[in-house]
Amino acid sequence: MMGDSNSQLWLTYAVTDDDVEKALTLCVSMKKAMTTRKLAVLVSNKISASLRKALHLGFDLLFPIEEEWNTAGLSDEEFAKLFALTLKSFEKIVVLDPTMLVNS
Repeated sequence: MMGDSNSQLWLTYAVTDDDVEKALTLCVSMKKAMTTRKLAVLVSNKISASLRKALHLGFDLLFPIEEEWNTAGLSDEEFAKLFALTLKSFEKIVVLDPTMLVNS
């Protein structure tokens, strides 16, 4: 069904531990804006276990990624956009940079 909020996804990424705080801030701003869409984050294998747990508490979905998958040497944002194309269970995916904030 087009427009079904369960088939739509906000997606960001956390490739380094420094990205985690930014991604969580984005997540909180999305929730304060009362989004009805799922919130997801691509999580690098470089993220520490404690920070991965914090991401798990904030986001609806975590997608693990391996640095080796980025064989073309793309930027993190470019890689996230390409990875989003592999998520066939969602009709619409919007990739957000973790430095973005939503203001309602």
